[in-house]
Amino acid sequence: MSNLEVILRILLANLVVLVLPIILVVAGILLVIKARKSGPSASTLRCLGISFVALPLGVIVYTIAGIVAARIRGDGHFYGEPFGGYNVSSNAADLKSVLLWVGLLFLVLASLLRTRE
Repeated sequence: MSNLEVILRILLANLVVLVLPIILVVAGILLVIKARKSGPSASTLRCLGISFVALPLGVIVYTIAGIVAARIRGDGHFYGEPFGGYNVSSNAADLKSVLLWVGLLFLVLASLLRTRE
Protein backbone atom coordinates (compact mmCIF):
# COMPACT_ATOMS: atom_id res chain seq x y z
CA MET A 1 0.00 0.00 0.00
CA SER A 2 1.41 3.37 -1.01
CA ASN A 3 1.75 6.38 1.24
CA LEU A 4 -0.98 8.16 -0.70
CA GLU A 5 -3.41 5.30 -0.08
CA VAL A 6 -2.61 5.36 3.62
CA ILE A 7 -3.19 9.11 3.79
CA LEU A 8 -6.49 8.82 1.90
CA ARG A 9 -7.69 6.02 4.20
CA ILE A 10 -6.81 8.09 7.27
CA LEU A 11 -8.64 11.10 5.88
CA LEU A 12 -11.69 8.99 5.05
CA ALA A 13 -11.70 7.46 8.54
CA ASN A 14 -11.46 10.91 10.11
CA LEU A 15 -14.30 12.12 7.92
CA VAL A 16 -16.57 9.25 8.94
CA VAL A 17 -15.69 9.31 12.64
CA LEU A 18 -15.32 13.04 13.31
CA VAL A 19 -16.82 15.23 10.60
CA LEU A 20 -19.95 13.29 9.61
CA PRO A 21 -21.39 13.08 13.17
CA ILE A 22 -20.82 16.81 13.65
CA ILE A 23 -22.58 17.54 10.35
CA LEU A 24 -25.51 15.32 11.38
CA VAL A 25 -25.87 17.04 14.76
CA VAL A 26 -25.69 20.54 13.25
CA ALA A 27 -28.15 19.63 10.50
CA GLY A 28 -30.49 18.08 13.07
CA ILE A 29 -30.40 21.17 15.27
CA LEU A 30 -31.09 23.40 12.27
CA LEU A 31 -34.05 21.21 11.24
CA VAL A 32 -35.51 21.31 14.75
CA ILE A 33 -35.12 25.10 14.85
CA LYS A 34 -36.74 25.41 11.42
CA ALA A 35 -39.60 23.16 12.56
CA ARG A 36 -40.32 25.53 15.47
CA LYS A 37 -41.78 27.92 12.93
CA SER A 38 -45.19 26.49 12.24
CA GLY A 39 -45.83 25.08 8.84
CA PRO A 40 -47.38 22.08 7.12
CA SER A 41 -44.24 19.95 7.41
CA ALA A 42 -43.14 21.04 10.90
CA SER A 43 -43.60 17.65 12.57
CA THR A 44 -41.74 15.85 9.78
CA LEU A 45 -38.83 18.28 9.99
CA ARG A 46 -38.80 17.99 13.78
CA CYS A 47 -38.69 14.18 13.70
CA LEU A 48 -36.03 14.18 10.98
CA GLY A 49 -33.94 16.69 12.94
CA ILE A 50 -34.24 14.68 16.15
CA SER A 51 -33.26 11.54 14.22
CA PHE A 52 -30.17 13.28 12.83
CA VAL A 53 -29.12 14.24 16.35
CA ALA A 54 -30.04 10.89 17.96
CA LEU A 55 -28.06 8.76 15.50
CA PRO A 56 -24.49 9.89 16.28
CA LEU A 57 -25.24 10.67 19.92
CA GLY A 58 -26.86 7.24 20.38
CA VAL A 59 -23.70 5.55 19.11
CA ILE A 60 -21.63 7.65 21.51
CA VAL A 61 -23.93 6.79 24.43
CA TYR A 62 -23.71 3.08 23.51
CA THR A 63 -19.92 3.28 23.56
CA ILE A 64 -19.84 5.12 26.88
CA ALA A 65 -22.34 2.68 28.42
CA GLY A 66 -20.17 -0.26 27.32
CA ILE A 67 -17.06 1.29 28.82
CA VAL A 68 -18.82 2.18 32.10
CA ALA A 69 -20.36 -1.31 32.34
CA ALA A 70 -16.94 -2.90 31.89
CA ARG A 71 -15.42 -0.57 34.48
CA ILE A 72 -18.19 -1.37 36.99
CA ARG A 73 -17.61 -5.08 36.43
CA GLY A 74 -13.88 -4.59 36.96
CA ASP A 75 -12.88 -5.69 33.47
CA GLY A 76 -10.76 -3.90 30.95
CA HIS A 77 -12.86 -5.12 28.01
CA PHE A 78 -15.73 -3.35 26.30
CA TYR A 79 -19.12 -4.69 27.37
CA GLY A 80 -21.91 -4.52 24.76
CA GLU A 81 -24.76 -3.01 26.75
CA PRO A 82 -27.55 -4.24 26.87
CA PHE A 83 -27.10 -6.96 24.23
CA GLY A 84 -23.93 -8.77 23.34
CA GLY A 85 -22.06 -8.74 26.63
CA TYR A 86 -18.38 -9.51 26.18
CA ASN A 87 -19.04 -11.13 22.81
CA VAL A 88 -18.96 -8.09 20.56
CA SER A 89 -18.15 -10.14 17.49
CA SER A 90 -21.87 -10.59 16.93
CA ASN A 91 -23.00 -7.90 14.51
CA ALA A 92 -26.67 -8.55 15.26
CA ALA A 93 -26.19 -7.93 18.99
CA ASP A 94 -24.22 -4.76 18.31
CA LEU A 95 -26.84 -3.52 15.87
CA LYS A 96 -29.66 -4.22 18.33
CA SER A 97 -27.80 -2.42 21.11
CA VAL A 98 -27.03 0.61 18.96
CA LEU A 99 -30.62 0.78 17.70
CA LEU A 100 -31.90 0.57 21.26
CA TRP A 101 -29.69 3.44 22.41
CA VAL A 102 -30.53 5.55 19.36
CA GLY A 103 -34.25 4.88 19.92
CA LEU A 104 -34.04 5.75 23.61
CA LEU A 105 -32.16 8.94 22.85
CA PHE A 106 -34.73 9.81 20.16
CA LEU A 107 -37.56 9.36 22.67
CA VAL A 108 -35.79 11.49 25.29
CA LEU A 109 -35.05 14.26 22.78
CA ALA A 110 -38.55 14.11 21.35
CA SER A 111 -40.08 14.48 24.81
CA LEU A 112 -37.73 17.33 25.73
CA LEU A 113 -38.28 19.16 22.44
CA ARG A 114 -42.01 18.55 22.10
CA THR A 115 -44.08 21.44 20.89
CA ARG A 116 -46.06 23.12 23.60
CA GLU A 117 -49.34 24.54 22.43
